[in-house]
Amino acid sequence: MPKSTRSKSSWRQGRRGRPTAIMPGAVETITRPNQSTPVVILLSLWRWRWEFTVLAGLVYVWHWHLASIRTFFADTLPAWVAVVFLVGTFYWLVADTPVRRFLRNRMWCVITRHRVRACLVETRMLNYSGNLPFIVGCFSTKTGQVVWLWMRPGLSIEKLENQTETLASACWARSALIARSQRNAALVRIDIDRRDPLANKNITSPLLHDTSGLPEAAVDEDALLPFITPETVPAESTTPPPTKTGTSGETRTKTSKTKTSAAVNDGNIVILGANGEDVSDYV
Repeated sequence: MPKSTRSKSSWRQGRRGRPTAIMPGAVETITRPNQSTPVVILLSLWRWRWEFTVLAGLVYVWHWHLASIRTFFADTLPAWVAVVFLVGTFYWLVADTPVRRFLRNRMWCVITRHRVRACLVETRMLNYSGNLPFIVGCFSTKTGQVVWLWMRPGLSIEKLENQTETLASACWARSALIARSQRNAALVRIDIDRRDPLANKNITSPLLHDTSGLPEAAVDEDALLPFITPETVPAESTTPPPTKTGTSGETRTKTSKTKTSAAVNDGNIVILGANGEDVSDYV
């Protein structure tokens, strides 16, 4: 039997003899960092430090002090005292107290740090080794949170300049602002704006103290109009300058233009220009 004349290139043909489309560069290659096990453990502990701290505290209370707490509330205190104590503790945590503000701010800092890292992963904010920017910390501000990033070699703020809306959307915030440190270009600051502290406040100006008790119809008028008086412009000297004699014996005399003012019957002063035009509105 004759040998098959099909070339090796036909092995790449798809079903029914149709060649498959081979597009070079259509596959995105993402490298993963080659990190040792101790480094991975340390980074995980640093990333989840607050969660591990809360979990360790709950385990400690459950294992060592649960029996004492049950005995204290069941045998030592009456039932109504235990209920009042629990309600007071719950109100102390929910009401607007320093403890509640600290817990709320710390919770939002933890959420913001995780959301920022997730956004950096999804937007492929990686260097060629596959390393993300190191999140130094997240701190609370009056308008939201601020996240500090340490850019790894191969990364800079240029890759983050167009990611403000993406970061704000990932952190469930109003807006985001990215800026770098003036001393070190590797240190980048991300301001997450969640609220406006001046949105529900009425700021009173001391400049309106004299008109605060007046009705709106009177305030609409110019409050400074009664205090403005036109200034009287003194007339210029009409003394003619000395004459100049030319070479041909002609005498040239230069007269100065004068500005005069005329009074009107209603008490307003009208200032006239050199050509007699009323220039009171321009003075």
